[in-house]
Amino acid sequence: MTIVKINLHRVLAERNLDAKGGQVNVNNNVSIKDIEDIDFLVQGKKGLKFNFAFHCNYKPDLGKIEVEGQVLYVGDNKKVDEVKKGWDKNKQIPRDVTEEIINAALHKGNVQAIKVSEEVNLPSPLPLPKVRSQGEVVSE
Repeated sequence: MTIVKINLHRVLAERNLDAKGGQVNVNNNVSIKDIEDIDFLVQGKKGLKFNFAFHCNYKPDLGKIEVEGQVLYVGDNKKVDEVKKGWDKNKQIPRDVTEEIINAALHKGNVQAIKVSEEVNLPSPLPLPKVRSQGEVVSE
């Protein structure tokens, strides 16, 4: 199966101006909210739309970033039907598909969170690389 596209339909960033300074912890989380069938005009192929939510919470209560979107996925009819049936029955997805969808949603969510965090003066949700005087690049 293949990811065709990732669409975003909601990006929210809030900063609490009354928050006290100090050590900041960032917690990133992504979840699949729902799965819907989509039609593709390719014979023998079907698609699924995975609706996801990405949350980035800053502790203490400094702020939050939320991103919602859809991962569009295409594959052969049998595999797509199996994934959809598992979701409809007990909200479970095969591990290989879950890994691919969650990684795509995390990537898109983190990129958006980095962009938006700068606009509302929140720390980057991911440690960015820094150069030290000896010329080595490190991540903190």
